[in-house]
Amino acid sequence: MPENENFIQPPPKFCEIKEVKKMIRDRGNIKWNAMMLPEHVKMLREWREKDRCEEKPVLDEWALQDLNEQLLIACTNHYEVELNIWQNHRTSKVAGKIAKLDDKRRICTLEDGRSFSFESIYGITIME
Repeated sequence: MPENENFIQPPPKFCEIKEVKKMIRDRGNIKWNAMMLPEHVKMLREWREKDRCEEKPVLDEWALQDLNEQLLIACTNHYEVELNIWQNHRTSKVAGKIAKLDDKRRICTLEDGRSFSFESIYGITIME
């Protein structure tokens, strides 16, 4: 073979790639558990849980006003809605019809009995 730097080697064969993948396959933390202290394992679990948490979406005055108007329209016209909810450090979507908006307790109640505080609602989609 020439000692040229510009020489392009042919791609590896499929069986060679398979062998390399077998060598690279890793078992993750399983192989290190024997050397970890229980305190480290506990800290890793807490870190994973904290990493899964989501921050609460922050709405400005205009977005809050728009959200309020959309809730009132959906409630008065009995429209099917999809609410974006933030609970237990996670976001989720909930569908249903709004049965009641309680201004004193600041709660939105759906027809199926589920209720959410106004502070936990950060988005609404009306699905007429």
